[in-house]
Amino acid sequence: MLYINQKRLLGVYVIIMLSAGLIFFRLYTIAVSDFGQILPALNTQHTRRLSVVERRGFIFDRHGETIAGHGGLYNSLIDPSKIGSDSRTSETVYSVAETLREISSSNLSEADILNRLRNGVPFVIQTHEALNNHYSQSFRMYRRSINNSPAAIHIIGYLNSDRQGVTGIEAVYNDFLVNTGARVSAAWEADALGRSFPGTPIVITDDSYGKRPGLTLTLDWGLQKKVEEIADAHLNRGAIVVACAASGEILAGVSRPTFSLNNLTDYIESDNGEFINRVFGSFTPGSIFKTVVAAAALEIDPDYYDWSHYCRGYINVFGQILRCHRRWGHGELDNMTEAYANSCNPYFIELALRLGYGVIHEMAQTLGIGEFGLLDGLRINRGNVPNLTSPPPAFVANAAIGQDALLMTPLEATRIFAAVANGGIMPELSIVKSFTFAYNQKPVDLRNTQSRRVFSERTAAYMQEMARAVTEIGTGRRATAEHGLSAGKTSSAESGQFREITNDYGEIVREQIVHSWFAGFYPACVEIEIGTGAEIEIEAAVTPRYAITVIVEGGVNDDVHSTDIFREIANYLGERNK
Repeated sequence: MLYINQKRLLGVYVIIMLSAGLIFFRLYTIAVSDFGQILPALNTQHTRRLSVVERRGFIFDRHGETIAGHGGLYNSLIDPSKIGSDSRTSETVYSVAETLREISSSNLSEADILNRLRNGVPFVIQTHEALNNHYSQSFRMYRRSINNSPAAIHIIGYLNSDRQGVTGIEAVYNDFLVNTGARVSAAWEADALGRSFPGTPIVITDDSYGKRPGLTLTLDWGLQKKVEEIADAHLNRGAIVVACAASGEILAGVSRPTFSLNNLTDYIESDNGEFINRVFGSFTPGSIFKTVVAAAALEIDPDYYDWSHYCRGYINVFGQILRCHRRWGHGELDNMTEAYANSCNPYFIELALRLGYGVIHEMAQTLGIGEFGLLDGLRINRGNVPNLTSPPPAFVANAAIGQDALLMTPLEATRIFAAVANGGIMPELSIVKSFTFAYNQKPVDLRNTQSRRVFSERTAAYMQEMARAVTEIGTGRRATAEHGLSAGKTSSAESGQFREITNDYGEIVREQIVHSWFAGFYPACVEIEIGTGAEIEIEAAVTPRYAITVIVEGGVNDDVHSTDIFREIANYLGERNK
């Protein structure tokens, strides 16, 4: 019996040993077969990585000046393990903490910095000076703007907390600006606490960070900032557009009121419309629409230029009395220039009734009113001249002076006066000039260089004369520039909107908001005589370079003149181009 039991125990022992051997063999084969996959993971278990600095693609003005992507500050990578490693210095964590506090542009205290240094884990600190030595490497940090209310903010737009474009160029071209972005990252061999080893370097990966691909706009940044300055002095609510008269490239665009990037939530429930880009808005045009009526008449028959009318201060349109802004009337107006310069309502109402609404509507379409919906991807409002088959005379009368349901945008007004300045050739507007996808790559030109003839050279010559007369003898004399002549058209446009005010008797009353417009070009075309007697030749001495539109919402109510703003812009341009 004892023998049998020993034999059974031996068998169990053998089975156990064989099983154990098989288990160990299986584990060995698994380890050997998967070692190629396990080894990289083992090697990277103690590698730590840190994003040092990153940026989006740049936005430039027409001259290559940075609009979005400004340098000035630095992100400095600090490796505490290297402090004291240079025998030529007597630095300590205390002296380094003091140095970093002096050049830091963050809110970290010296005690906070000291704690980070003692912690031993590499970190990034924002500094206003570059600090490059054995324990620090600095990289320029590019910010989208240099202050909380940057110029052209309504056009450029802004980013959210995830650095994605929310409005404007930043939103429309977000994918491009992200894809042309770059970053610098750091990696180091670390102990279990993440600290770098004193004898090992930090490895820097630079993903084309120092190169400058991006988006180039048509804006002239120096002019943009000057127009912003003028707007801050005079414009509480409204818009200013300055464009190249020949090409239609937008050189400056300002909307007021504006907003601060520092406290965006403060404007969400505001009634002032700070987020609205009024450059892309639409407004009642008022008397600048007389430009459309004049062009329609002159294209139908140039003899309309010499059509005269006696202004009594009002006109009776089938029983409806419509008044001129000059209540006692202008008297005899010998031609269209006198009527346009003095902005006579009865003259243009009578002219419109003679022409018929269809002719005026056709010219409005030819001049692109209501045509816009997008400008280089940016969504904008459209003007409106209703397409009516047989409107009543009262509607035609109001349309003739830019009232009723008519709307026009500052961009449309700018383009119309560019056509006047260009001898009847109207350019397409543009705001995006080119893309640069990679460093040293030739930019891809995106400008829409198309233009079209909208009225004859003869009509343009008449209208140039009329626009000059506005600033020389008419309602726009305040727009006269110091250097060279200016030209354009004034407008007092009844908006159909009302506001409450307190009158001189302390009573709260409602008054209609009346906008002040001035749209025109600078410098004005001037012809000079060369020679004497039979040898006299006429040459155009000045070619208009800029088409400019100013609208001041409620400007008539508040005694803020769009002509004054136009004049300041023209004076700046004249001085700059001398």
